[in-house]
Amino acid sequence: MKYYKNLLTIGIPAYNEAKYLRKTLESCVEQAGCVIISDNASTDETQQICEEFAQKYSNIKYIRQEKNIGGSDNFITCLEAAQTKYFMWFGGHDYLDADYTKHMLHTLENSDAVGCWPASRAVDNDGNEIGIFDCWFADRLTSDIPAQRVYTLIAHLHECVGLFGIYKTEIAKLVQRNGAYIIGGDHVYLCEMAKQGRIIYCPRSVYNWRQTKLDFNDEEHRKAWEKSLGNAENVTKNSRKEMRDRQLEILKSTKLHGGLPGLITKMKLVCKAKKKLKKRFGDN
Repeated sequence: MKYYKNLLTIGIPAYNEAKYLRKTLESCVEQAGCVIISDNASTDETQQICEEFAQKYSNIKYIRQEKNIGGSDNFITCLEAAQTKYFMWFGGHDYLDADYTKHMLHTLENSDAVGCWPASRAVDNDGNEIGIFDCWFADRLTSDIPAQRVYTLIAHLHECVGLFGIYKTEIAKLVQRNGAYIIGGDHVYLCEMAKQGRIIYCPRSVYNWRQTKLDFNDEEHRKAWEKSLGNAENVTKNSRKEMRDRQLEILKSTKLHGGLPGLITKMKLVCKAKKKLKKRFGDN
């Protein structure tokens, strides 16, 4: 089987990831033509580890931010620097199974899809398996009807491991430039990608997703959200409202498929999506 790894850039937005970063880099460095690390002015040993790996591996590009530019801009830095056909984000504390990218790249190169969605294994801080999550709605993401693909994510997406799948770089850049970060920005991004084209599920590719905040209570989660968004007043509430509104906008703006019957189907999906989002987030 031909290995297409040189078509892929892996982007790692990192901030104080020294505890797990070596395992992260070891798991991915041979799986892509280019690995871009954007270090968001880390204060631990992240810089030293990145420089060590960049000296050892010629396909690693290390970017050190002079000051913390925020989580969203750090993600975007990785994507904007990518020059390959495909791109994937990768968490600085997560790790990949062997041949993770191989299976997805082979799938993408033999399809018309815009992206490939992985399976995921949740692990705790020590790497112990918590559970494996399957994309049970995968067949709906390959629908020829854009509105059906977007609605599927609005209705069923909870664990956003799809963010760490592999996507066509050109389309990912277009989608990412559509707006500033909000809570649930990963939901919005994935809905935008589903609007652009089909997303294929690749269960052979397993993403090991480290659950570093398992012990957080609701208050600690809220503080973490607000810190990432700048601690603005009511930022959590307003961001959730924007997340809801933007997902509806994406659904409404999908291309019609199938004339009048397609229009009727789309209208029904919009109504169902409104109910789903209202139940989840309320009116405000």
